[in-house]
Amino acid sequence: MSESFRQSLGRKVVSRATAHELGVVAHLLPAIDCRSVAAIVLGRGKKAQLVDWDHVSGFGADAVMVADDAAPHSPSDQREQAAANGKLELLGKRTLSELGNELGTVIDVLFDPVSGIVEALAVAGRQIPADALVGAGSYAVVIDATQDTD
Repeated sequence: MSESFRQSLGRKVVSRATAHELGVVAHLLPAIDCRSVAAIVLGRGKKAQLVDWDHVSGFGADAVMVADDAAPHSPSDQREQAAANGKLELLGKRTLSELGNELGTVIDVLFDPVSGIVEALAVAGRQIPADALVGAGSYAVVIDATQDTD
Protein backbone atom coordinates (compact mmCIF):
# COMPACT_ATOMS: atom_id res chain seq x y z
CA MET A 1 0.00 0.00 0.00
CA SER A 2 1.35 3.40 -0.98
CA GLU A 3 1.99 6.29 1.37
CA SER A 4 1.71 9.97 0.47
CA PHE A 5 4.26 12.75 1.05
CA ARG A 6 1.38 15.12 1.82
CA GLN A 7 -0.19 12.78 4.40
CA SER A 8 3.22 12.31 6.05
CA LEU A 9 3.58 16.00 6.92
CA GLY A 10 3.40 16.62 10.67
CA ARG A 11 3.70 12.93 11.55
CA LYS A 12 5.66 12.34 14.75
CA VAL A 13 9.12 10.75 14.55
CA VAL A 14 9.72 8.55 17.59
CA SER A 15 12.76 6.69 18.92
CA ARG A 16 12.02 2.99 19.24
CA ALA A 17 14.68 2.67 21.97
CA THR A 18 13.40 5.41 24.31
CA ALA A 19 9.87 6.20 23.01
CA HIS A 20 10.85 9.89 22.88
CA GLU A 21 9.39 12.10 20.18
CA LEU A 22 12.34 13.41 18.16
CA GLY A 23 10.38 15.81 15.98
CA VAL A 24 7.79 15.87 13.23
CA VAL A 25 8.05 15.34 9.49
CA ALA A 26 8.50 18.71 7.74
CA HIS A 27 9.05 17.02 4.37
CA LEU A 28 10.75 14.09 2.69
CA LEU A 29 14.00 14.42 0.74
CA PRO A 30 14.05 12.29 -2.40
CA ALA A 31 17.13 10.69 -3.94
CA ILE A 32 16.38 11.36 -7.59
CA ASP A 33 19.07 9.01 -8.94
CA CYS A 34 17.50 5.95 -7.29
CA ARG A 35 13.94 7.33 -7.10
CA SER A 36 13.57 6.76 -3.40
CA VAL A 37 13.29 8.69 -0.15
CA ALA A 38 16.79 9.60 1.03
CA ALA A 39 15.84 11.24 4.32
CA ILE A 40 13.11 12.67 6.48
CA VAL A 41 13.52 16.35 7.29
CA LEU A 42 12.51 17.41 10.81
CA GLY A 43 11.89 21.14 11.19
CA ARG A 44 13.25 23.94 8.99
CA GLY A 45 16.23 26.24 8.76
CA LYS A 46 19.05 26.32 11.30
CA LYS A 47 17.37 23.90 13.70
CA ALA A 48 16.37 21.37 11.03
CA GLN A 49 17.64 17.83 11.30
CA LEU A 50 17.54 14.88 8.94
CA VAL A 51 16.92 11.20 9.52
CA ASP A 52 18.42 9.01 6.80
CA TRP A 53 15.91 6.54 5.41
CA ASP A 54 18.07 3.57 6.45
CA HIS A 55 17.42 4.56 10.10
CA VAL A 56 13.64 4.29 9.64
CA SER A 57 12.36 1.07 11.17
CA GLY A 58 8.65 1.70 10.66
CA PHE A 59 6.46 4.19 8.82
CA GLY A 60 2.99 3.97 10.29
CA ALA A 61 -0.18 6.02 10.08
CA ASP A 62 0.47 7.59 13.49
CA ALA A 63 4.26 7.79 13.70
CA VAL A 64 7.56 7.17 12.02
CA MET A 65 9.78 4.91 14.11
CA VAL A 66 13.57 5.18 14.14
CA ALA A 67 16.06 2.97 15.94
CA ASP A 68 17.23 5.43 18.59
CA ASP A 69 17.68 9.04 19.66
CA ALA A 70 20.90 9.34 17.63
CA ALA A 71 19.12 8.95 14.26
CA PRO A 72 18.51 12.68 13.61
CA HIS A 73 21.56 14.61 12.44
CA SER A 74 22.39 18.12 11.29
CA PRO A 75 22.77 18.76 7.55
CA SER A 76 26.20 17.50 6.47
CA ASP A 77 26.50 18.99 2.97
CA GLN A 78 25.01 21.63 0.65
CA ARG A 79 22.24 19.32 -0.57
CA GLU A 80 21.15 18.47 2.96
CA GLN A 81 21.30 22.16 3.93
CA ALA A 82 19.11 23.04 0.93
CA ALA A 83 16.69 20.33 2.07
CA ALA A 84 16.70 21.74 5.61
CA ASN A 85 15.81 25.15 4.18
CA GLY A 86 12.88 23.64 2.24
CA LYS A 87 14.40 24.30 -1.19
CA LEU A 88 14.25 20.64 -2.25
CA GLU A 89 10.71 19.96 -1.10
CA LEU A 90 8.75 18.45 -4.00
CA LEU A 91 5.21 19.39 -2.92
CA GLY A 92 4.09 22.55 -4.68
CA LYS A 93 7.13 22.53 -6.97
CA ARG A 94 6.78 23.60 -10.61
CA THR A 95 7.02 20.62 -13.00
CA LEU A 96 8.63 20.95 -16.43
CA SER A 97 9.24 18.49 -19.22
CA GLU A 98 12.77 18.12 -20.60
CA LEU A 99 11.53 20.27 -23.49
CA GLY A 100 10.78 23.11 -21.07
CA ASN A 101 7.00 22.82 -21.14
CA GLU A 102 5.09 23.56 -17.95
CA LEU A 103 3.20 20.47 -16.74
CA GLY A 104 1.76 21.92 -13.53
CA THR A 105 2.80 21.65 -9.91
CA VAL A 106 3.51 18.59 -7.80
CA ILE A 107 0.38 17.97 -5.73
CA ASP A 108 1.67 14.83 -4.03
CA VAL A 109 4.24 12.04 -4.23
CA LEU A 110 3.38 8.38 -3.63
CA PHE A 111 5.98 6.04 -2.15
CA ASP A 112 6.33 2.62 -0.58
CA PRO A 113 6.56 3.15 3.22
CA VAL A 114 8.61 -0.03 3.68
CA SER A 115 11.29 0.45 1.03
CA GLY A 116 11.08 4.22 0.53
CA ILE A 117 10.82 3.72 -3.24
CA VAL A 118 9.03 6.62 -4.96
CA GLU A 119 6.21 5.25 -7.12
CA ALA A 120 4.55 8.27 -8.75
CA LEU A 121 4.10 12.02 -8.75
CA ALA A 122 0.63 13.56 -8.77
CA VAL A 123 0.87 16.55 -11.10
CA ALA A 124 -2.05 18.60 -12.41
CA GLY A 125 -4.66 15.89 -11.99
CA ARG A 126 -2.62 12.98 -13.34
CA GLN A 127 -0.09 10.52 -12.00
CA ILE A 128 3.34 10.47 -13.56
CA PRO A 129 5.36 7.29 -12.91
CA ALA A 130 8.53 7.79 -10.89
CA ASP A 131 10.70 6.36 -13.66
CA ALA A 132 9.88 9.51 -15.68
CA LEU A 133 11.57 11.67 -13.03
CA VAL A 134 14.75 13.18 -14.48
CA GLY A 135 15.74 15.73 -11.86
CA ALA A 136 14.59 18.00 -9.05
CA GLY A 137 16.08 21.16 -7.66
CA SER A 138 15.21 24.46 -6.06
CA TYR A 139 13.47 25.74 -9.22
CA ALA A 140 11.57 22.77 -10.62
CA VAL A 141 11.03 19.06 -11.05
CA VAL A 142 12.00 17.83 -14.53
CA ILE A 143 10.08 14.98 -16.16
CA ASP A 144 11.01 12.87 -19.18
CA ALA A 145 9.74 14.56 -22.35
CA THR A 146 7.64 11.52 -23.34
CA GLN A 147 5.36 12.36 -20.37
CA ASP A 148 4.62 15.78 -21.94
CA THR A 149 1.31 14.91 -23.59
CA ASP A 150 -0.21 18.40 -23.60
